[in-house]
Amino acid sequence: MAYLIDPDPRCLLARPDLAEQALEGLVPAARYRPTRPWRCRIGFAPITDEGGDPIGEILFGEAFDLLEEADGRGWGRARRDGTVGHVDLDLLEPLTALPVARVATTEAQVPLNALMAEMDEVEAENLADFYRFDPDLATAAERLLGARYRLGGRSRAGVDCAGLVQQALFACGHAGPRRADGQARLGQAIAVHDRRRGDLGVWLRTDDGPGAWTGHAAVVVDAERLIHASSTHGGVVIEAFDVADARCRADGLAAPVFRRL
Repeated sequence: MAYLIDPDPRCLLARPDLAEQALEGLVPAARYRPTRPWRCRIGFAPITDEGGDPIGEILFGEAFDLLEEADGRGWGRARRDGTVGHVDLDLLEPLTALPVARVATTEAQVPLNALMAEMDEVEAENLADFYRFDPDLATAAERLLGARYRLGGRSRAGVDCAGLVQQALFACGHAGPRRADGQARLGQAIAVHDRRRGDLGVWLRTDDGPGAWTGHAAVVVDAERLIHASSTHGGVVIEAFDVADARCRADGLAAPVFRRL
C-alpha cells in the first residue's frame, strides 16, 4: 500500500507502533488512536525528546494534542508549531475553552504570545485580540532583548535563536516554524546587500548530524546589525552582522540566506 508523507515528517505524530487516528491511511503504523486536546497550564513547559533533551516549549494556553501517557509524561504534538515530543503531564490540563486573546507584552505573568481563555486572569493592558499585531519583526524581537539563552526556550525566561524568531513572527501575525530551516523558507529570498530592518537571516547547518537544531536564525535590525539569541553571549543581543556572520561560518554553518515577509 502507498502512503502519503507530510513534507516535514518531524511534525507527524507517528511512530512505527503508534500514530494519531488522523494519519490512518496516510502513514503506516501498527495501531492508530485519537488524540486528546490538552493545554499548558503554567507559564511555559518544556517539550523533550525520548531521552529527555529539550526540543521545544509550549506556552501558557497553547494546545498540546496528547496521544500517549507513560511514566508521568505525555507524548503528543504542540498544535501551534507542530513540535512532536514529551511533556510532563502535571504541567498540562484538559483544553476546555478556546483562547480569546493573546499576550502582547513581556510585562504579564505569562510569556509573550501566550493564549488566554475567558477564565484566565491577565491584566487587560497586556492583552491583544487575534487581529492586532506588531507591524515590524525587529520591534517584536526587541521585546525579548536581554533574555537569557536557553536551548529549546521561547520566552523571556530563556530563549534560543529560532525561538526568538518564532516569537517575533507570531507577534506580527505570521506563521512561526520552530526550527531555523523552516524559517529559511518563509517569504521571499533577497540578496545579502539588500537586507533591511525586519528581514530574516538564517545560517543553515551543512551536515546531517543528530539533533533537532538545524542552524542559526536572526532578525535584521538595520543594514549593519541584527538581533539574535546567542549562546556565545548567553542571551538576546544586538550585534554587528559581520561579527555574527564570521562566527557562524567558523562554526561550520553555511553562508546566510535572507528572507523578506
